[in-house]
Amino acid sequence: MKNYTFEYTKQGLAYLLFGISFAIIVLGIFLFRIFFKDNISSGLAAIVLIGLAVTFFFLNKYRIKRIGTAKLSMNDLTIELNQTIHISFSDLKYYYIYDGKNGIVFTLGFLDGTKFKIGANNNFCNVDLLKEFLSDFQSTIESYKTQNKIDIVHLETIFARKQTLFILSIITVLVILGICFTHMPLMILPIGVSASVLVGWIKYFQQRNKDKLVDF
Repeated sequence: MKNYTFEYTKQGLAYLLFGISFAIIVLGIFLFRIFFKDNISSGLAAIVLIGLAVTFFFLNKYRIKRIGTAKLSMNDLTIELNQTIHISFSDLKYYYIYDGKNGIVFTLGFLDGTKFKIGANNNFCNVDLLKEFLSDFQSTIESYKTQNKIDIVHLETIFARKQTLFILSIITVLVILGICFTHMPLMILPIGVSASVLVGWIKYFQQRNKDKLVDF
């Protein structure tokens, strides 16, 4: 059994801090228009409000990063976050490791339909610690699959799901309608989304051609 220590992100808390920071700016603008419009210039007020929002976020940024530990054996995994989670490989249906520009996300799907998900955003965490653990996990789980002749799906991308076809089709129609019926600057929104949709279509057909689409 091998032990690991890694950093991970409390994503919900990150969204909350961003939301509060944005609310500080919005509330500040509202109060400025009511009480200080005639006494303080709008430019100075904007600088002060943005400064307050940024200061609030950075003062609480440390709360987003947490420390976790893991114990990995040939047949199971124990992860300790705010609670201890024991995972038997025999209960797994699939695993998914996404390593993107903002960090890494690890998802386990179980036979009973439940999921376990953890991520490390590289803006707050040392993602190399989690990458080391996940590299060993992937090697271990693939060895377990071979030895026990069991099919635990390695989901290479979220676009490898059969229902992705319907989701991408709906989003594509909405993007086309957005481009057709909006004008600048609102047209920037569907144009910006179109690049991500195109990438989604490419990844979907790549997985379909490899016969790696899954139905969950």
